[in-house]
Amino acid sequence: MNTHIPTLLLREWMQHKRGWLTAAFAPPLLFLCILLIPSATVQGLPGDKLPLTATMVLAVSTMSVYGICLLIALFQLPGLARRDVQDRSIEFWLSLPGRPSESIAATVLAHAWLAPLGGLLVGTLLGGPIAAAVVAKQEGLAAVGTLPWGEMLTLVAPMLLRAIVGTALLLLWLAPAIFTLMAASAWLKRLGVPVVLVGGGVAVTVLKKAYDIEWPLQALQSLVQQASHALFGSEMVLGEALKAGDTAAIWQWAVQDLGRAVSQLASLEFIGWAAVAAAGFALLVLKRQRAG
Repeated sequence: MNTHIPTLLLREWMQHKRGWLTAAFAPPLLFLCILLIPSATVQGLPGDKLPLTATMVLAVSTMSVYGICLLIALFQLPGLARRDVQDRSIEFWLSLPGRPSESIAATVLAHAWLAPLGGLLVGTLLGGPIAAAVVAKQEGLAAVGTLPWGEMLTLVAPMLLRAIVGTALLLLWLAPAIFTLMAASAWLKRLGVPVVLVGGGVAVTVLKKAYDIEWPLQALQSLVQQASHALFGSEMVLGEALKAGDTAAIWQWAVQDLGRAVSQLASLEFIGWAAVAAAGFALLVLKRQRAG
């Protein structure tokens, strides 16, 4: 079966690349520029453990840029459901052989998966210069040359691979919220997101306070927890392995943590949320078809 998703992904890149590149490069470059100011100082870092310090700075840079790109993408997605209708490009896209389901899937994949992964790679790329600048500020430029960059990258590599796979799992767990908000935005326009968020919050509160029904709140709390565990489930074990500089322990953590996250996809909870996501996706497709 032919698919037009690669072409549609290219369309998303052409339309949003400036915003994606700004979100990925601006924060680390700004922080790097601040570090290069002669009057800027770095304090409170353990000077007797420079490799650990540099590795932690590299990891923080990577995850910070990733988090920024992910949050921006998730914030934009609901509004994108109205984009093609508002600018009338929906008439052009519906005239192409591609199906509405493909254009919706491409939009979500581009913003909620590929854009954060791009931020992850940019954060890692610029994390090296940031780590070097932090070490140079604290211990002097000569200390940068003593850093075991190969060992540092070896320690970070399992975390990067875990985050890359975890992003796909995160998207699966966030799909119910993403498609629900996008469907509400498509059908109710600007009122869609406030209606879902405020109305859902009020409904959950009333059920709990007035009728002592707690399962909707518990289900939402569990969804948030599962989404966070899709990326990292046992941060304490990872922190201990990083402090020890044990590459084997970090790889073991990555494999075990990923295995636990993947196993949750076989749960009844995930199946239930997948049904919610499918309903939201179907409503989006129906609205896209009617818009033509």
